[in-house]
Amino acid sequence: MKPQIQALERTAPVLPMAPGTPERRSFDYVRHGTVDLFAALNTATGKVIGKLSAQHRAVDFRDFLDEIDRQPDPGLAVHVICDNLSAHKAPVVHKWLLAHPRFRLHFTPTYSSWINQVRAVVRGAGTTLR
Repeated sequence: MKPQIQALERTAPVLPMAPGTPERRSFDYVRHGTVDLFAALNTATGKVIGKLSAQHRAVDFRDFLDEIDRQPDPGLAVHVICDNLSAHKAPVVHKWLLAHPRFRLHFTPTYSSWINQVRAVVRGAGTTLR
């Protein structure tokens, strides 16, 4: 899950490349708020399940977990890598996880990269990630 992606717009159009000149962009931008991106990757098939949310509430996260639960084979374990957003640890999510024991949440350490967690989970599943 990637919370709070900024919706930005450059204040000037991008200037295209020309022979000997790289593409140029303005340094300033207008911020149009944030959006949360929920995404799940099936490492076996490459299928991605995605959802955007204007808020980062626990019920939105739980609804996304419901959507994931409907997709893959019910016999498979599901590993979810999350940051330390409080919505991922809320009582409504905890209750949902108790009812769905095949789901396992992995939390990234504070101030660390989520990609390290992805590599650890994939290696544990016997798959190589480069």
